[in-house]
Amino acid sequence: MKSILASTAVVVTFCATPAVSAEFPKTGEAEYETYYVDNVVAKFGGAGTGGIVDETGVTRNVKGEGPFHDMSVRCLYHWSLVEGTRHSNGSCVHIDKDGDNIFATFNDQTTYLMGGTGKYKGITGTVRYTEAQLHDAAGGRQAVIINHKATWQIK
Repeated sequence: MKSILASTAVVVTFCATPAVSAEFPKTGEAEYETYYVDNVVAKFGGAGTGGIVDETGVTRNVKGEGPFHDMSVRCLYHWSLVEGTRHSNGSCVHIDKDGDNIFATFNDQTTYLMGGTGKYKGITGTVRYTEAQLHDAAGGRQAVIINHKATWQIK
């Protein structure tokens, strides 16, 4: 009877112990891709064209694991097109499997890691990116793959 109680206590202890979140390096570099689908919220035109986009996606580290792997992303951004020149800027939240997040802002070719929660608290860094257009998704939504090359530090 004592061995059954002891075994039950061990099982309950392990089942009740919360999962430890994955460690994130305090400094580093990583390459990852994000697969986005855009939802144009508003679009207008005149001498130029502009729009507001609500974008969602999923990140994948190019190594198949490691920093920035399997994160969901939501961005809001503004774009403008004047005389053939396009500009964009916005903000994104990257959320990992543990619910910890990174807040970032971006402009035409650089993302800036501005802070985070949980394991990302105190993160700062820069992320250079390039964009590859895909065929529009069903319903005419723009689909893109963004390749990111990130450097960061957590203080």
